[in-house]
This record gives sequence, structure tokens and C-alpha cells, in this order.
Amino acid sequence: MFNKNELIIDRVRSLSAHDIADGKMLFRLTSLEDSKLNCTAEGQEIVDAIGAKITTLYRSQKAKFSATNSLLSMGLMAEQFGTTAVNGDEGNMIKDYAYEILTVEDGKITLQHKVADDIKYIYAVENKEIGTAYTAGATVSATDFVVNNEGDVTVINTPTGLTGKVYVEYTFMNANAMRLAKRTSDMPRTVQLVIYAYFKDVCNENIKYSGKIICPRAKLNPEQIELALTTGGKHPFEFEMAKDYCDETDDELFAVIISE
Repeated sequence: MFNKNELIIDRVRSLSAHDIADGKMLFRLTSLEDSKLNCTAEGQEIVDAIGAKITTLYRSQKAKFSATNSLLSMGLMAEQFGTTAVNGDEGNMIKDYAYEILTVEDGKITLQHKVADDIKYIYAVENKEIGTAYTAGATVSATDFVVNNEGDVTVINTPTGLTGKVYVEYTFMNANAMRLAKRTSDMPRTVQLVIYAYFKDVCNENIKYSGKIICPRAKLNPEQIELALTTGGKHPFEFEMAKDYCDETDDELFAVIISE
């Protein structure tokens, strides 16, 4: 018989989210910190005729799992946004954005990519700042430039008399990219959650145990999504757990499994 009352929590090692219909994994997180499992209930005091407390009845039990992923997760972000990442390839290119600072040579500059949309303006770089703006035209002049696509790149014939560096922003079609869109109409879906953790024996820390928290129904909380866009930035999230409303025989929010 396996029976353990007290254990040392080592760490939560990973989390996986699965489609509730077919069980397919939607995403997996492996760098979790500050993991917390929180259970709440609403209490209602029952009193007698003179207001003396008889007992408290509890209902509306809820559970939440929150943590911070140490790395920015595109899979987690997609689920928080309630969307699916679009992965580009040669048959399904994604419109990407770029800028380049190039030196004018022989009256032209060559961009790294072939542009997707018309370039309307280019800018002279003056003392490391964005300076004079020049406009796309039919012919080259002192104020106008001309854009020509040559194979897989775009060449810009720069305005007459323009020398030095030029700043250009443009769009191009990229096969090696992915795209996530946050729409106001999209919300996170309900998933099955499996949280894996390590535990150690209280009397012998060399003995390790495997722990799992299984939640049949969980949904990411979209009320506040914070993405720290810094080098050391973290990716926090919160799942709200729920029982299967259509199963009247099972009101399980989650289950904890510990094994050798």
C-alpha cells in the first residue's frame, strides 16, 4: 500500500493543456515558477430567531491554478488570446514588417526583401536622426524616388543629390514567420489541464515522488494578460477550474495523484 501524508514540494516541472474533445495537446509549459493552487467557497451563516449563529453553509466552490512561465510562450499567448497561431510557409506567406538603414551607392539602395506594399516615403538620416522625407514618384527628381522590384529584392533609385544613409520602412511576404492576432471577439477555450510536479520524501530527500494535478475542465482567465517585453520578462497566467456542468453524477474540480 502506498500512503504518504507529508511530502517536500520540489517543483512543478511542467503543464500541458489538451483539447477536451479528442485529447490532443494544445500547448506545454516547462519553465514554471510561483505556482499556486487556490480553492475558495462562498459561506452563508445560518442564524436563529435572535441572530445567534447556528452554522455556516458553504457553496459555489471554485479553484484556480496560477503560475508564471519563465519564458515567453507563443502557445500560451495564443490560448490567452483565444486564437491559433498562423505558421508561415512557402504556400502561406505572412505579411511581415521591416526597416533598414542603408547607404546610398550610385544613386540607389537595395533592400533585403522584395516589398509587398508600395513604399510611399523614405527618409534621410541626419545626425543619427530621421530627417528629410522623400516621396515615391514616377521619375527620379530632387524630391522623388522610384521603386523597382528586381527578382527577390527591391531596388530604390534615390532622389538626385541624396547621399549618406537612408531609413526605409516596408512590408514583405515571409515564409519563415508566425502570426498571432488578438481580436475583441475571441476568448480562451475550455481545456483539460495536467500539471506535473516533483516531491521528495520528508525523511530521505533522495527518494522522489511524481505528482499530478488533473483538471477535467479549465479555462485561462482573460481579465488581465500581462506580457513583460523585456529581456528578463516573465509570462504569468491563471486558469479557472470548473466541473463538467453536463455531468450530474460527477462534480470533480480536480484530482491530486502522488506516485512512486
